[in-house]
Amino acid sequence: MLQQATINRARSSAYALRVAVLVGSVLAVSACASGPKQDDGYNAFLERIAAECKPLIIGSDNIGQAIVFNGLGAIPENYNNFLGRTRALYVGAISPQIYRDSLTTFLGSGTYNQRSFDCIVARLPAAAAK
Repeated sequence: MLQQATINRARSSAYALRVAVLVGSVLAVSACASGPKQDDGYNAFLERIAAECKPLIIGSDNIGQAIVFNGLGAIPENYNNFLGRTRALYVGAISPQIYRDSLTTFLGSGTYNQRSFDCIVARLPAAAAK
């Protein structure tokens, strides 16, 4: 009887292990699958402002160059903050005024700030520009 109980536990453990491996495999494959990208619109927006808002400078960081060259041209922390705030602006989570104020506070004031912010806000999708 004890031997049968041990065999049953071993079978249960083996089954659980197979299920775990299967679930892990499915998750790994689905993570690698390329479906429609949700960021395509946002990435296109970034590319557009980099091209159309030259020079796109906030504080002392050349954000336009950083967009084109994957962060080069800006202090990494400033660039990451810019990307986060710009995504929030793009999806309508923050207002243009909060966007301007928060980035000026974080990246600093500069000669090009007002022009850069005006250019970015003017290119927002209609739903986000409220």
